Amino acid sequence: MDQGMMTPRLEKRLQTTEQQGMICKYGIILCVCIFTLLITLSYYYCPDGQSDGRKGVYMLLDHSAEMSSPTAIAELGSVLEKASMPNKTVIITPINAAWAEEKSILDLYLQSFRIGEGTQQLLNHVLLVAVDEQAFKRCQQIHPHCYFLLKQGPNFSGERVFMTQEYLDLMWARILFLKHVLALGYSFVFSDADVLWFRNPFQLFDEKADFQIACDHYTGDPHNLSNDANGGFNFARSSNKSIKFYEWWYESRASYLNLHDQAVLNNIKSGSYLSEIGLKMVFLDTKYISGFCEQRASLNDVFTMHANCCVGMKNKIADLTLTLDDWAYFRALNGSLTTVVDWRAPESCLSSGLTT
Repeated sequence: MDQGMMTPRLEKRLQTTEQQGMICKYGIILCVCIFTLLITLSYYYCPDGQSDGRKGVYMLLDHSAEMSSPTAIAELGSVLEKASMPNKTVIITPINAAWAEEKSILDLYLQSFRIGEGTQQLLNHVLLVAVDEQAFKRCQQIHPHCYFLLKQGPNFSGERVFMTQEYLDLMWARILFLKHVLALGYSFVFSDADVLWFRNPFQLFDEKADFQIACDHYTGDPHNLSNDANGGFNFARSSNKSIKFYEWWYESRASYLNLHDQAVLNNIKSGSYLSEIGLKMVFLDTKYISGFCEQRASLNDVFTMHANCCVGMKNKIADLTLTLDDWAYFRALNGSLTTVVDWRAPESCLSSGLTT
């Protein structure tokens, strides 16, 4: 129809139809935008802790209910009492089935205590925390103090590949667990099983510090918050300050999705919260509490050696075995050194590419 021949009523109807079409169009666009936003948010956060299966994004798991149940707390209190030193201090080491296999990392770890200087008696205070049934059964066969963590949780029995969802779940579960240990009034040295103990490190600890931690890279100043902390070895004294610190550390995971506990700590340690709660943090010198990342400790100085910056269980086993053999040879010389004895490791870890 010619536009000039349209009646006012028809023209008005056409205008109304066009307006309705525009409203419908923008309504569809708005719905698409809202849907896209919801999908994006769900990609990064899921309250029930379930993975959506997409590579590279992991959902948060919260094990608070199981760990804080009256049964779990009572059982934990019982094993801590049996394993602790007179001053209510324990050495806590997590294990899974892969690391607890015969001739695997756990055997090397325990052997280091047996052949170290002044470390044999410390074995009586090591609490092995199993994260799966196989590891728990192996622990019961070879060690007096065992605790089964997360009986109803996910399966952690296989090798935990660095930065996979299972790895992240396990790292955060142990931070929550350690908070419960502190809340029960026990101080602890937390030591990964790939840390060999050659001398008693308690003599190194600052008596006034609330939390002391190893470093991947050490600046030379034990109070410098720029030190690159390594969560695989630390000493925490039980106090209200340390409990608040571990709660804050655990809760901070929600602000740093896809990061493990160590990376989150290195992101948050320079904030104001430590000052607010009055917590004193000290970083341990790599000359004594050493590792493959920065191997500064000589055989004369070393207290512990960590297979850090090393990916792959086979590589860790190979280089920890070399490290243990070097220590045994050094001890057998009994001070009759005519040449300088140095570490052979890392070899396998180095050839596979040390991480930083």
